[in-house]
Amino acid sequence: MPDSPSTCWTMIRDASGGDATARERFASMYAPVIRAYLGARWGGGPLREVIEDAQQDVFIELFRDGGALGKLDEQSESGFRGFLFGVTRNVARRHEQKKQRSRSDQPATAFFDHLPDDEPRLSQIFDQAWAKSLLHEAGRVQHEKAAELGSEAIRRHDLLQLRFRDGLPIRDIAARWDEPAEHVHREYAKARREFQEALLEVIRFHHENASEERLAQIAKDLIGLLAL
Repeated sequence: MPDSPSTCWTMIRDASGGDATARERFASMYAPVIRAYLGARWGGGPLREVIEDAQQDVFIELFRDGGALGKLDEQSESGFRGFLFGVTRNVARRHEQKKQRSRSDQPATAFFDHLPDDEPRLSQIFDQAWAKSLLHEAGRVQHEKAAELGSEAIRRHDLLQLRFRDGLPIRDIAARWDEPAEHVHREYAKARREFQEALLEVIRFHHENASEERLAQIAKDLIGLLAL
């Protein structure tokens, strides 16, 4: 990936060691995932006001001396996704316990009625946010590559933005650009291939030892999570 560590584990080790650049990149990639989970867990209850604090507590737990990142087992079957999910969930539970103690003068149900009881749904929300994060990163990688390749590649990147971000049909994009729809369809096919290459690069960053077949399956699963 352009201007990035060679693998996810390299970035994690550097971030754990205190490297400021690695920590900034780590936070930019994973903060949206953490926030999405906490928002789904607490969005309708009394803890919604501490979502920002809890998100920061996750990073404190990860980055502090002797913290979670330094204890991460790179051979774990759950990978980094499972590790981050576990740390985020544990921080959330600590906040819930703290809130419960502060409301000890109220009936137990007054607080627990607001807590989630659907961990599978929350896990799925975490996975969807994870997928969005990787797809967003793939878009960034594609844009960087397009900037190196020139105006036609940049235009194809813009075409994908119009198609997926703005939801415009190809015929409407062709009319906006005053170009034949057949030509725009061909450029769209090229743009999708370029995005797929960028996505595989991002997935390879997180799964350095996976086969090409496995990488392709992960990419398919990510897109399926978001029903794209």
